[in-house]
Amino acid sequence: MTPFPPHIRLVIFDADNTLRRVTIPGKVCPHGPGEWEPLPGIREALAGTRWGSGGLLMGMASNQDHVFYGHLTESMARQLLMDAAEAATGHRPPAGAVRFCAHAMDAGCACRKPEPGLLIEAMAFHGTPPGATLFVGDAEVDREAAHRAGVAFLHVNDLLERPTPARARGLH
Repeated sequence: MTPFPPHIRLVIFDADNTLRRVTIPGKVCPHGPGEWEPLPGIREALAGTRWGSGGLLMGMASNQDHVFYGHLTESMARQLLMDAAEAATGHRPPAGAVRFCAHAMDAGCACRKPEPGLLIEAMAFHGTPPGATLFVGDAEVDREAAHRAGVAFLHVNDLLERPTPARARGLH
């Protein structure tokens, strides 16, 4: 049982505070393995969803300006994002579906959310139109990026609050 509407073919996720949370006090995003964990409840909320062949397509769109500031490499940022997707969903998305903005916060680029560039790139990678795409995030910049890209938006808290089979049976 998927928590997403039947017309959705592509689900794009934000990373921080959506699929993962940082475990190092004072950090807003992880710089290496062991500095994050799946967001509590996210695995359960997504457990009934089939991803990949025969299921939903997956993408990621995340602002990762810490790459620009030298706190981690692009390669490490991509690995951490893909690891978070796999930890939360049990599915590792194709590398081209994981999009992130590595520019400075004030760079004025077309890819930093709330600009729609990352979402448009993920949709182009999968060949999926905006009407069949959903963006899941936790912040107003995520909501605005979805609006600008013409895609539906779901706040992660709404996803976490939806009934799961375990909750429906009173097990959670």
